[in-house]
Amino acid sequence: MTKHAYLIMAHNNFEFLNKELQLLDDERNDIFIHIDKKAGKIDKQAIIQGIEKSKVSFILRKKINWAGYSGIQCELDLLREATEVEKYAYYHLLSGADLPLKNTKDILKFFDEHQGKEFVSFDQPVPRESDLNRAKRYYLFQEIYGRNRKNPIMIFLFGVDKLFVKLQKMLNINRFQKENFIKLQKGPNWFSITHEFASFVLKKEEWIKKTFSYSRSGDEVFLQTIVNNSPYKEKLYQNGLTQKTNACLRKIDWARGKPYTWRVKDYHELMESECLFARKFDLKVDKEIVDKIVCTLQKDSNT
Repeated sequence: MTKHAYLIMAHNNFEFLNKELQLLDDERNDIFIHIDKKAGKIDKQAIIQGIEKSKVSFILRKKINWAGYSGIQCELDLLREATEVEKYAYYHLLSGADLPLKNTKDILKFFDEHQGKEFVSFDQPVPRESDLNRAKRYYLFQEIYGRNRKNPIMIFLFGVDKLFVKLQKMLNINRFQKENFIKLQKGPNWFSITHEFASFVLKKEEWIKKTFSYSRSGDEVFLQTIVNNSPYKEKLYQNGLTQKTNACLRKIDWARGKPYTWRVKDYHELMESECLFARKFDLKVDKEIVDKIVCTLQKDSNT
């Protein structure tokens, strides 16, 4: 039996997370969850309530700061935990604000038909220099301030980083100067990858840490850069580019938000999409769209 591993990074909205798990609950799916340590005490039993078919594992909790290296480390931790359990056909990274748009039977059928393809997406064929500078320059305090720009100390550290980046630009400092043969790429950090590529990535963990520590949003560059400079580039779905659908199969709307939170008015757009997953959802913003998708997919699974 072909099995898949779902790797979920969550930090809040645990009622929603339970609904996400309900749609992934299948004996062919194992689920690995990381809950941000900043979320405080959690009720694991409430999170997995009603989940009867999938094996669910919670990995060691760490603090995750926005755009810091901790996000990359979390992805690697999830991959390592999963690969040590079993050789899965695919490893799917989702956030705790995502939902599948197809039932498990259709998702598995799709990946069976495209076995060997890697679902990692590039924003565009040639990445913007401004995006790549987030990896090329050193952001010494990104891991500390994250998104926090209100605390005076955090504002100060953010200002120091800003000045330091300007200084690096003046001095033409680029951490990739010694590796100028590497072609950087950038895209969404959500992916669906094979066991072979997952193992390939994990073997590069030391290089990843050395290269992307003190970057900003390095989680949107490290995997894209690895695949872009490896034989796996030839296995990218749609060459890693958005054509009829997003190459990583995630429906994400950056035009209306950062990203946009889906509403019930978007139901048909979502369900008619060829993407297999969508982000993001929030019960406090629109509970109806979540309930409607859950109801539709559960009904599909029972027919």
